Amino acid sequence: MNKFILKFSLITLLIVIVLRPLQAQDTEAPITDYSPFSISVNPSYFLLGGYSVKGFYILPKRWSFGIAAEASFELPTFARDQFFDNNDDITVDWDYLVGVEARYRFNDAALDKGLFIQAGLGYEGWTIIADDGAEDQFDNWYGSLGVGYILYPFKKKHFHVGGNYNVVFILNNTEERLVGESSYNIRPVVPPSFLPTLFVGWRF
Repeated sequence: MNKFILKFSLITLLIVIVLRPLQAQDTEAPITDYSPFSISVNPSYFLLGGYSVKGFYILPKRWSFGIAAEASFELPTFARDQFFDNNDDITVDWDYLVGVEARYRFNDAALDKGLFIQAGLGYEGWTIIADDGAEDQFDNWYGSLGVGYILYPFKKKHFHVGGNYNVVFILNNTEERLVGESSYNIRPVVPPSFLPTLFVGWRF
């Protein structure tokens, strides 16, 4: 756990050091022609055969609130190793995730760009398949805390890209379970990977 806390702290510090000057250099006039709604997707989820959509309501200063529906794909090995212990002889299908999210941005302009922190709460379901074909299903509540950054790369402020790091806290059903002859459990705390979660979006 100490190594995880150190890793997460260093990643967060690196993001702040690298991206804060970019935010400070942006001296454009405040955007007045905007909608409070935006949508974003995680392209990697589609590449894995699943889906991803998040909708946000953006307040004029600081806060954004969103809902998410994602998943429906098999976890690749590196992600399975993040989420599950005793996982060498199981396959993990991430069936669904539904959640809500709140973001607080450090930029107080109407446009939701720059550095932000976020918190989330949601519900997700899993199917675990053992090498012998046996299956087990369970679901759980989760909470998350993270830091991220949004960039609008073009003059017209609609298309945006971003990334974030999240720590996920599994709130129930973390005990060891059996599927066929295999035992496994989902970890109570899921640390972020070295690479951030990337997303692309559109501000209406």
